[in-house]
Amino acid sequence: MTIPKLALATVIGSLFALPTMAAGIDCAKAASTSDHLICADQTLRTRDVIMSNLYAAAVKEDADKIKQRQQRWVKSLQSCTDAACVRQAYDDQIGFLMTTKGGRRVSINLTAENANGNEGDLSIFGPIDGLAAVSLASSFVGPGGVDAGDVNADNVSGVIPLKEGHGKLSADNCSIGFDRLNAQTWRVSQSGACQFANGVTMQGIYRRQ
Repeated sequence: MTIPKLALATVIGSLFALPTMAAGIDCAKAASTSDHLICADQTLRTRDVIMSNLYAAAVKEDADKIKQRQQRWVKSLQSCTDAACVRQAYDDQIGFLMTTKGGRRVSINLTAENANGNEGDLSIFGPIDGLAAVSLASSFVGPGGVDAGDVNADNVSGVIPLKEGHGKLSADNCSIGFDRLNAQTWRVSQSGACQFANGVTMQGIYRRQ
């Protein structure tokens, strides 16, 4: 399940340590339609900064694969003619980069084990200018067990406004809340009709690894 995200460059009072800011789009040299769309919208500029930092980390771990994917992504971005298209392009690439080795290395990573059979992983990058990228994945092992293939998994990612350790990712009838309990622990809540795989839930207490 993919949830649309809200997603410059100034790092505000950090809840987490951030990597050195990577160079992103230069609005003084904006040329293409997509460049101008990005430079006219602060949320898109923020996405560009987040994406640039995650890319810089990811490319150190698997250069050829990441560079090829990034080249394809740039072409898709440059084909955009409206802000919605640009936003979705950034959303997709940020979600991918969050799952790479490098992306996880520069993010805060937490895990949850729930009594209902779910095991979850939460990664958080940011905040930057009050926004954070989040990536959630959870797997559910049913009564048949792993050997019988009774396993379902799902994931979701996005860029959310994060204020005083609280944020929300919403789409359609699904809402996922993020609450920072302390430096090591986050609570994830889930409400509405979230169309995750059978048995899978994202909610739980996630603790830093």
